[in-house]
Amino acid sequence: MKSIEVMVKSLRNVAIWLFVYAIVLTASGSILLLSPVTNNFLGMLIAVSPVIPVAFILHSIMQLLQHSDELQQRIQLLSIGFSAATTGLGTFAYGLLENYIGYPQFPPLPSSFILPIMVFLWAIGMLYFKWRYR
Repeated sequence: MKSIEVMVKSLRNVAIWLFVYAIVLTASGSILLLSPVTNNFLGMLIAVSPVIPVAFILHSIMQLLQHSDELQQRIQLLSIGFSAATTGLGTFAYGLLENYIGYPQFPPLPSSFILPIMVFLWAIGMLYFKWRYR
C-alpha cells in the first residue's frame, strides 16, 4: 500500500476506535453506576473495558508513524519523549506535594488522568517541534 493510503486507513481507524471508546466508556460507566458488580471480577473487567479500544487507537497511531517520512518520525520521537519526560516529572512532583502537603491543597491525582495528560503534552510537543523544523 502507498503511504497516503496507509495514512488514510490509519486515521479512519483512529476515528472509528475513538467512537467505539466513547461508547464503551459510557456503557461501562453506566453499568458500574447502576449495578452492584464493583467488588467482583466481572466489575473489574467492566471497569477496564475502555482500555481495549484505546489499545487499538494506539496501534493505529503506530501504523501511521511507521509509514511517515524520517522528519515526521523524528518530530514524533521528540514529541513523545517530551511528553513522557514532562508527564513523569510533573506527576512525580505532584506526588511529592500530595504526600507532604496533602489534601485539600493537593487532592489525589487519579492515575486514569496520566494517559490523557501524556496525549495532551504529545500534541504540545508536536506543535513545538513542527514549528522548530519548518
